[in-house]
Amino acid sequence: MATIRCVCPPKADGQPRHANGDTVTFRERLPFRDALAARNTVILIKQDDPEADAASILAALTEVYLLVGIESWTLTDGKGKPVPVSRQAVRDMMAEHVDEAMTLGDEADALYSEAVIVPLVNRAATYSQPTQTSASTSRTNGSRPAPRKRPKPSSITTIPTAGTERMSASPGGGSN
Repeated sequence: MATIRCVCPPKADGQPRHANGDTVTFRERLPFRDALAARNTVILIKQDDPEADAASILAALTEVYLLVGIESWTLTDGKGKPVPVSRQAVRDMMAEHVDEAMTLGDEADALYSEAVIVPLVNRAATYSQPTQTSASTSRTNGSRPAPRKRPKPSSITTIPTAGTERMSASPGGGSN
């Protein structure tokens, strides 16, 4: 259970409806379908936007936690009648009372993140290699590469030099 500043419309005299604030009760744990929906939210965000950052993903998860995790609250309308908890009512509260929604989001994160995020991390770990592999991971056609041929020895010593003459004077001034 979390307590936030009273976000209900004030009484006719201007006083808050709940002097000690509104209370919000969360489900002890998310039901299977809701936990799976939260996990799938991460997958869908990454498919839709591969460059989505961690902060955006965590914000989306917190929103899901609030939409499916709030079990009851003391919010009332302008006439003092209880506002039933529904996805639309939760969305309206988040849009109109951002600071209070963030406080509730922190509470929901503490309750649900481990159950939702740990399986995602474990799943991702199975898809990536934690260490380098010792063998090549490149695809092969099943045959070995042809052995390299040794280069032929240089034939520089077989160049005929008997009929060559010196074309310029030597530095010492003599010639052949």
